Amino acid sequence: MPLCGFNKKMLQGMSGFQSGLVEHGILLRSKNKNQTFQETIKKELDDMDRFQKEIHGIKDPEIRELTRALTEYACAFYKLVQKRGIENYKITIQFLNKFFWEMDNKYYSELEGKPDDMKQLAEYLNGVRV
Repeated sequence: MPLCGFNKKMLQGMSGFQSGLVEHGILLRSKNKNQTFQETIKKELDDMDRFQKEIHGIKDPEIRELTRALTEYACAFYKLVQKRGIENYKITIQFLNKFFWEMDNKYYSELEGKPDDMKQLAEYLNGVRV
């Protein structure tokens, strides 16, 4: 825990996923549907919200949990991109990579095994800025 020790390959995978969410999920869809970025984000968030209400119907518990987590991640990422501006999505991805790496590094280099380690980690993460 928290994320089993981040390495370069994991961060590259996260970056690729996040870039794909923006480039395919927002930019390309906006162009193909002749919509604004905001309209596309709103539609994506609405679709995922409706889907989240049906995830309970997935029978395999691990697949259900992975699907739920991935959908929640995509929703939160879209909201962050919306908040910071679509034109800043690459900076947002860099921030998230830094945030996740710092979370993992702080835990394994300083906090692991200490009393209240997770509380201290959460407090530390409140101070991580772009």
